[in-house]
Amino acid sequence: MDRTEPRMASARGGDHSPRPVAPEQEHRPRRPGGVRSAVVAAALAGVLVVGTTGPLRARQAGAAPAPARGGGLVLVRQSPWVGPRAPQQSLVMDLRITGRAPRASLRLSVAVYHHLSTRSQFTETLTGRDLGAVLTHSPALSVSALSTNAQGVTRLTIPVVGDTMPGTGGDWTADLGCTPGSCADVYPVKVSLSSTAGAAVAQLVTYLVYDDPSSTSQPLRFAFVVPLGLAPATAGANGRVAPAAPAAVSRLEDLMGEIQAAGAVPLTLIPDPATATRLQGAGDTRAAATLAALSGTAARQTLAQSYVPVNAAALVDAGLAGELAAQLRRGSDVLAQPGAGFHAAKGMWVATAGLDQATLDQLAPSYGHVVVPAGAVSGPSSRLTVTQPFVLSSGKGASPTAMVSDAGLESHLASARTRDPALAAVDLMADLSLIYYEAPNLEGAGNGPAPRGVVAVAPPAWSPAPTFVSAVLGALQGNPVVTPVTLDELFQQVPVGADGQATTRHPVPTTAGALPAAALREARARQAAFAGAVGGGAAGAAAIDRLGDLLLGAESAVLSPQAQRAAVGGYQAALGHELAGLSVRSDTVRLTAGAANVPLTVVRNTAYPVTVIVRLTSDKLVFPPAGSQGPGALCRAPTVQSSAGRSSFSALCVLDHSTNAVYVNMRARASGDFRIDVSLLSPNGALVLANGHLTVRSMSTSAVAIGLSAGAVVVLLAWWGRTVWRGRWGRRGAHAKGPRAPAS
Repeated sequence: MDRTEPRMASARGGDHSPRPVAPEQEHRPRRPGGVRSAVVAAALAGVLVVGTTGPLRARQAGAAPAPARGGGLVLVRQSPWVGPRAPQQSLVMDLRITGRAPRASLRLSVAVYHHLSTRSQFTETLTGRDLGAVLTHSPALSVSALSTNAQGVTRLTIPVVGDTMPGTGGDWTADLGCTPGSCADVYPVKVSLSSTAGAAVAQLVTYLVYDDPSSTSQPLRFAFVVPLGLAPATAGANGRVAPAAPAAVSRLEDLMGEIQAAGAVPLTLIPDPATATRLQGAGDTRAAATLAALSGTAARQTLAQSYVPVNAAALVDAGLAGELAAQLRRGSDVLAQPGAGFHAAKGMWVATAGLDQATLDQLAPSYGHVVVPAGAVSGPSSRLTVTQPFVLSSGKGASPTAMVSDAGLESHLASARTRDPALAAVDLMADLSLIYYEAPNLEGAGNGPAPRGVVAVAPPAWSPAPTFVSAVLGALQGNPVVTPVTLDELFQQVPVGADGQATTRHPVPTTAGALPAAALREARARQAAFAGAVGGGAAGAAAIDRLGDLLLGAESAVLSPQAQRAAVGGYQAALGHELAGLSVRSDTVRLTAGAANVPLTVVRNTAYPVTVIVRLTSDKLVFPPAGSQGPGALCRAPTVQSSAGRSSFSALCVLDHSTNAVYVNMRARASGDFRIDVSLLSPNGALVLANGHLTVRSMSTSAVAIGLSAGAVVVLLAWWGRTVWRGRWGRRGAHAKGPRAPAS
């Protein structure tokens, strides 16, 4: 997208007239897709060396000629700008030339191209193509004649003829061919390395930034937002969390070291609470202290965000607004811990993805300013880069003041490790200068030119090369057209709508990320139940926080959907590892007659007491309400229920010993051997903490059997008595009648 208005001219001192464009530039065909596609192409193009054996470091310029063997060209450092206010009006490049070819056989040549008019032109040149027409070209310079230090770095000094005539003594003088007051702009520069035989070895494209702003112009405010953190820690299938890779910690320390070395350069820092917790837990006190110390400088702003970087809209749209609240609460708690040393504040939310109205409403109580990606807002488009805050609202609900993060600037930050870091730093500063020169004297609502500002947010877990950070922060110090500010300062200094752009923009409906919402809900329910079961004390609180942090880490926007699902599984495994510390000892108990108070043994191998519901259910037993608790377990009055021939026993017990005896009053309904299942539940009954069983051996006689036996005895006694009675009376009758007379 072309971003230069015809009525606006770049500043060349006090000259505001439009600049002529070379015919070769004016009619050059444009690549479709505008800024966005060009930026993506640039990021994908990366850095390239023209050569067969050297490392891929130098960005390809134009159609590469046939490569020669054994050559490489690396930019080590470069002057951030030249001009009347620069320490010297010479473009100084330090180059590292690699390869097997003798230095005496190598030549360097430099081509300076016409200035760039738009950002779309700039993004096209990032690929090394469409550089336009050559403005001036050097002769072949012998590499052996150039100054080379003991580290093998070759210095190329190019005095620049611009508003003033530079001093002599350089390797070659570049005449920009401009009149005084009309030279300020950004010029592509191609440096080519070739052999005496004429074969090309390597080449790279950089930029000459000539700064000569008008005394009445406003410098471009640049808010550089730097997240400080590691990739999120997740548990594996075994429930264990691998320690942070030493190389990743080292890169974070390098980044923090460069920020410290830059001193008072205004920056906005987002320390990752999860990383702070991880470093402290691993005993890396030096890195943890440095992370906290960076927030103590008044020139820097430190923001309190979520525990891990999250897609807030994806959480809210998935019905997980409670998870967003948990992220904010835990993040603030970590940074506010006594002795942590952080000076983080709420009020500013930096979004990794678009924010819909529902999410804005969730953030509104604590965050009145937001930064969103450029594609996350609607509104009338402009030929200029968006450089003013605006009100973000759908017309209903919260209406925070917002600013977009510039996609082009962020592409330079994202590629700062995969590309030549010095070139990436030059690209970033050249892009910032080009934004300034889009409209350096834009009239504001009041007297004088309107201030303009841009925001660039580095990606989460950012690990750029230290040379990139030092080059950028060094170039921002004393820059005549770009002034570094914090986000707070940007919103204070750049008013809404000062550039005539839309003062209100609407959030673009977002496509919610593929969060494992169902798995997260289940895991959160289990975490809440576990937290309700764990007793007080430092050990219990640490276990709750450790598991809760794993669950929050699974929501990180740094993870892919598949990795998020795996992280939730890792949380479940870690929870299972904690629950393995509880068990029910499988004993065999004997019941003889009547009710017995049977001890149930529960083993606790955790560092913290646990409150559980002990539950037994059986159709072979009856649990009389009478009973008593034994030593080693503090249980409340048990609850006994019977329904449909089944009886259940429940008691809320505190397990504060390694071995705990819970006494259960029971009576068998039948004789024989049978197994009774025992469950330990969380106090809310939502989580099974452990399972076990008892083997009951009943040797008692039931009431029915006793009744039948008693009835049988009664019948037997009655029959025997009747028999005896009849026999006795029969003998008495016979004696009374006497002997019978014989028959005649």
